Amino acid sequence: MSKRLSEEEIRENKLRREKKKLEKDLDPELDERGSEILCILREASDHPEIKCNAVYLQERLNATQITVYRAIKKLKDMDLIEERQVNGSYKIKRKVEQIYTKETQKNIDLIASMSGLLQQYEGTPLYGRVTSLIQFLEPKVFKEDILFSSGRVIVSPQIKYDIDIKNWDRVYEAIKKNRKIQFRYVKSSSERKMNAIRTVCPYQLILDNGSAYLSAYSEYANMILLYDLNFMADIAITGETFKLPKNFDFNKLNGGGRLGAFKDDNTQTFKIRFTDYAKDWIKRHKWADDQKILKETDEYTTITFSSAQEEKVFEQIMKWGCQAEPLAPRSLVKRWKQEIAALWEKIQK
Repeated sequence: MSKRLSEEEIRENKLRREKKKLEKDLDPELDERGSEILCILREASDHPEIKCNAVYLQERLNATQITVYRAIKKLKDMDLIEERQVNGSYKIKRKVEQIYTKETQKNIDLIASMSGLLQQYEGTPLYGRVTSLIQFLEPKVFKEDILFSSGRVIVSPQIKYDIDIKNWDRVYEAIKKNRKIQFRYVKSSSERKMNAIRTVCPYQLILDNGSAYLSAYSEYANMILLYDLNFMADIAITGETFKLPKNFDFNKLNGGGRLGAFKDDNTQTFKIRFTDYAKDWIKRHKWADDQKILKETDEYTTITFSSAQEEKVFEQIMKWGCQAEPLAPRSLVKRWKQEIAALWEKIQK
């Protein structure tokens, strides 16, 4: 037998139901069906010849009459739509701003963030394809002019880089077909003079901080190298194909480092001491997969990690100025001291 509720419990349940109903009436949630109707009505506003009544909505939504009428009633209760006096069709009220479903509202922040992350690559084929994908996945959001500024979660303005689109298209075509390519690499003046033709097996296009790099196996160097896409000239796709090896992924070749598109020949163990603000910052940021705190005091935090990215580690240390001090390996400590000495000489001039 079920437990009989007391009068107090019955009264509390009734009050709870009334409160819930009141909250729903005051702040109703727009469901997916209602959102679809609003989109149809927005489109119809540009076509006055369309009689956007319940029958028309049924056909557009492929829904039953009762479903459409329920959705219309809810939209009326939310004070979002009204009936036209002339032909009995529905229209959105003039003062109604853009309104989305709860799920779409979450996606607005996601889309705004994606647009911020991609702004460094605006104008590239990648940007266009991702934008098209967003339009396909969230057409209701994408239609609005306020799309990229409406999110409450955004990415701050980023440095923009010009990427050679012709080079991108040519290299990407070769990657899809596993074809070798030939090109001249004109990154330095000496290489311009040499005018050497390089033949490589293109493995991956890598995006890093607004730049695009090609990770490719160099037949001449007998190793995987990185090439800046903007410094590749006279790219030609050969008729020779290659077999993609299992260990081609660049992310598996940098010794666990997380500092962008760069790798050294060997993986090393790094030790760095941070002070001031940096000592707290580094505890919440990872430069490598196996990073851990070696020692921590009120004055400093010392971390250790493995990486094959000494060049990038050096750049990060220099960004922190006197708040970062390398302790190992010796090659990094030596270079750090030489850089400081060179800066001091400039100050003395």
